[in-house]
Amino acid sequence: MLNDTRRTRTLLYLGLGAIALWALLPYLWVLRTSFLDSFTAIDPNAPYLPSLDNFTLKSYGQVWSRFDFVTFFTNSIIVSLGATVISLAFAIPSAYAFARLDFPGRKLLFYTAVFTIMFPWIVLTIPVYEVFTWLNMINTLEAVIIALSIFTLPQAIWLLQGFFRQGIPENIEEAALLDGHSELTAFLRVVLPLSLPAVAAAGLFSFIIAWNNFLWVFILTTDKSQRTATVAIHYILGSDVMRQWNVLMASAVLLIVPPVIFYTLAQRYVGEGIGGGY
Repeated sequence: MLNDTRRTRTLLYLGLGAIALWALLPYLWVLRTSFLDSFTAIDPNAPYLPSLDNFTLKSYGQVWSRFDFVTFFTNSIIVSLGATVISLAFAIPSAYAFARLDFPGRKLLFYTAVFTIMFPWIVLTIPVYEVFTWLNMINTLEAVIIALSIFTLPQAIWLLQGFFRQGIPENIEEAALLDGHSELTAFLRVVLPLSLPAVAAAGLFSFIIAWNNFLWVFILTTDKSQRTATVAIHYILGSDVMRQWNVLMASAVLLIVPPVIFYTLAQRYVGEGIGGGY
């Protein structure tokens, strides 16, 4: 019986390992190609693990120096953090109001906000462009930040509302009120600190959406100094670097690093924040 259990567990681990390797293979290929020299990267007969002489860091240097990736990378950080902060600043009080307060039209407003999550962004490109043209904000990072925060806001409200409703008992707030706190101070000093896991999860999703966004940056900016890294990769694809796959893969690896770091810092809260609302 014990041997059968060990055999079953071994087969299970082998199967999970094979599935994990299959899922990670494209990412490993990107990472491997980013460290190859230009000739080996485009050689169809190159082995999956070439000799150490074919590995180099020159492709990463070319990304930073030749294509001014520092500017694009900085813009991505500014846009993503700005959109995340604005989205959370509006989502936290809105979600709390939807979860705790009873006012006319509460359900209608909430489901309207949630419905916008399912609305295709591509359909709104012309209206969004017209609005920011009227505001004279085309080709500015402020326009990109506002547009992204508007579209990440409904998802943050949906996530936080569920946590406020089911993750935090109402008697905690009642105890704070009996202790002499007002509704505002009870929220700021009691409810909000307890909601940090959900806030971290909402912030993580907002950051990733803003960081990976291509559409709004591409539509609302034309100046090179206002582009983000995702749009920069698009222009790198259209240049002669299309034959230098190592440079392209190096830029993709650099684009992945900030979300991975952000997730690593917030992962202890994400599971609790998502699970607390259900």
